Amino acid sequence: MDITGIELFAGGGGLALGLEQAGIDAVAVVEIDHEACETLRHNRPHWDVIEADIHDVDFTEYKDKIDIVSGGAPCQAFSYAGKKLGFGDTRGTLFAEFARCIKETNPKMFLFENVRGLLSHDSGRTFATIEKTFKDLGYTIQKQVLNACYYGVGQKRERIIVIGIRNDLEKIISFSYPRPDKTWTTLRDALKDCPKSEGQAFSENKRKVMELVPPGGCWVDLPEDVARAYMGKSYYSGGGRRGMARRIAWDEPCLTLTTSPSQKQTERCHPDETRPFTVREYARIQSFPDEWEFQGTLSEQYKQIGNAVPVEMARRVGVQMIKALRESESDDMKEWNIDFISRKKFKAHVTETIKQYGDKLVPYDKEKFNSNLIDPIKMVFDKAVYGTSWADIVSSEIFRQRDKSDNNSIGYFHQRIFQYIDKCRVPDNGKEGGWDVIVDMPEGYIIDDCNTVHTIYAEMKNKHNTMNSAASNDTFIKMMDQMHKDDDCVCMLVEAIALHSQNKIWEKKVRGKEEKISIRRIRRVSIDKFYEIVTGESDAFYQICMALPDIIREVIDDSDTIEVPHDTVYEELVEEAKKHSGLDPEASMLMAMYLLGFSEYNGFSEY
Repeated sequence: MDITGIELFAGGGGLALGLEQAGIDAVAVVEIDHEACETLRHNRPHWDVIEADIHDVDFTEYKDKIDIVSGGAPCQAFSYAGKKLGFGDTRGTLFAEFARCIKETNPKMFLFENVRGLLSHDSGRTFATIEKTFKDLGYTIQKQVLNACYYGVGQKRERIIVIGIRNDLEKIISFSYPRPDKTWTTLRDALKDCPKSEGQAFSENKRKVMELVPPGGCWVDLPEDVARAYMGKSYYSGGGRRGMARRIAWDEPCLTLTTSPSQKQTERCHPDETRPFTVREYARIQSFPDEWEFQGTLSEQYKQIGNAVPVEMARRVGVQMIKALRESESDDMKEWNIDFISRKKFKAHVTETIKQYGDKLVPYDKEKFNSNLIDPIKMVFDKAVYGTSWADIVSSEIFRQRDKSDNNSIGYFHQRIFQYIDKCRVPDNGKEGGWDVIVDMPEGYIIDDCNTVHTIYAEMKNKHNTMNSAASNDTFIKMMDQMHKDDDCVCMLVEAIALHSQNKIWEKKVRGKEEKISIRRIRRVSIDKFYEIVTGESDAFYQICMALPDIIREVIDDSDTIEVPHDTVYEELVEEAKKHSGLDPEASMLMAMYLLGFSEYNGFSEY
């Protein structure tokens, strides 16, 4: 399906271009600045560029005809009348026009971009007004601050990205922000083979000062008398920010670009040459393609680039929006028979669980493989007893190490799924007494002695027998303390893996006690019984298990970020074995294995 959008406050086209690269067709692009409009028309003659004050633009013709509204409205200070928060409090602001466009077009989603400082402006009240306005318009929002240098852009530029989903679609549209790169993009990456172009120059006085600054340096690297003369009053107010008199280094991202590369306090000097970045360099740092040509005077071109949303970051967000919309269309057609959790929420939870796995799936080399000191003797026995190869033995050991570290991921799945189920909440770590799950039962939960309670406090464990004695005692005592605080509750140790389907009293020997203690309101419950208690459906856990494989496959098939690691342990051991050419092949491989653990031992050190 074609995904369509309207772009507001388009400027020089960074956001609109990035969304186009993602696959979103712009049906209208609104901008008031003439030179910026000329840039848009020059590069995209087929776009409907509306050059006008947004207050005068009527969007009603697009009602229910577009998928996305996007833009970064400059947010002037809002007025606060008493405690009122809402659309009326934004009257006269450009944000109000962004909100009006949403109201008049009714898009499925929107993308609202702004500076990170919007979150804290006026002690958070400005953003609270924005959130309330979007909510009043019928949208559920999510927000995240993205730093462009981790999204393919050679620049440290933090922006808040707010995504809105229309409430009637909230159950079927699931948006996830793009995953950040593991390393940042540097200036060197951004400016590789950058074409020559015109650019501003420093004044002679500023050029002499900047000559004294090394790559990666700033005013603190200047001689004191030069710094004092150059910075004026800023010198005596703590010296000013590190952006003043800044020469960028090749192997770091550029600092945030402004509307001019040469104005005082925001200088952006080339690493090798004492000059500001050229127009094309400026554009590259914002990830514009070289063929995107800016119109207007030199200063107007810099302004358009400096105000833009980085193209590549916009593209990555756009890809995720398209993915969310297309999956919603396909998901809506798929059968889903579980009533207590929506398909969207279950899929989102599976996605987050797999992300937990993904963070641990780093490739294993010999150093990581042996970081906990492998026992070569055990591996020799295993190879012989199981009749397998060295390659299989190494692979099995890597799997064992990964499987051990991935238990936390499965614990995440078992615990956090309850945040999506009615009556349940999953407190943040350490909050609300540190319980894993708290269930509010307004209708009451009847314990087997016919007593009724209205709150369940649960501790989740993968296996009860994996708890050591101290942890078991601590958990039991924690539950006793909770009952003393709240006589209208039951505490449960919920076991994902239990010997039986059960909901029984937990009998426990506590430190210093010979006899077992048992309290009816402290219970051991298998996870299937816990699902039944929470959902009212006896086979609820069975339903989850039956749906899980297909959802996992779907998430993995749809993902472009889950990478199967290439482990190099066996290859490195083979190379080590080649060093012992005096031995037969089996003995040389055996020696490579022994040296993992015994290289300092007598007899082995000579190898």
